[in-house]
Amino acid sequence: MANNQTPEKQSAFKELVLPVIVLVVICLVCSALLAVLNDVTAPIIDANTKAETLAAYLSVLPEGTTDADLTEVTDITTPDVEGAVTTSAGAAAVKAVASGYSGKDVTVYVAFDMDGTISNISVDASTQTTGIGSKVADESFTSGFIGWNGGAVSSGNPVDGVASATYSSNAVFTAVNAAIDCYTNEIKGGM
Repeated sequence: MANNQTPEKQSAFKELVLPVIVLVVICLVCSALLAVLNDVTAPIIDANTKAETLAAYLSVLPEGTTDADLTEVTDITTPDVEGAVTTSAGAAAVKAVASGYSGKDVTVYVAFDMDGTISNISVDASTQTTGIGSKVADESFTSGFIGWNGGAVSSGNPVDGVASATYSSNAVFTAVNAAIDCYTNEIKGGM
């Protein structure tokens, strides 16, 4: 009585149950490997993101500004604002994000001089439709914001939206307004 199972039961086990067990084991091993990989790469991804953000801040701030001149603004509560820095000379840069076409984010970096005038702007519209919505990152559009110190922006005030890119244009206007609010209420108001 060494083996009470019939050949049919053994065959059913091999055909139905054994493949499921093998797949579950494979899934558990893959999940464990992905968790380890995430733990290893998360700090690297975070450092790269911070370096990209720092480079973007420096690209809109006055020439000659270094990362040693920057002070991060903490506890920002303005909606759509993801970060801000100030310089020892009184300039500031704000990173704001708004939803553009298909709900994809448009990221805007706005620099302010010590009087609150927009001195430079950079728009990352890489998530928008190429050749249409991506035009909101063109200098022909963004240069219209430079020198603005008149409160909230909108289409036609100080610059018209990009034709055929209403969602992307509105995302830029929303993000710039968030940056203006942050500068006015949290940066300048906090000085």
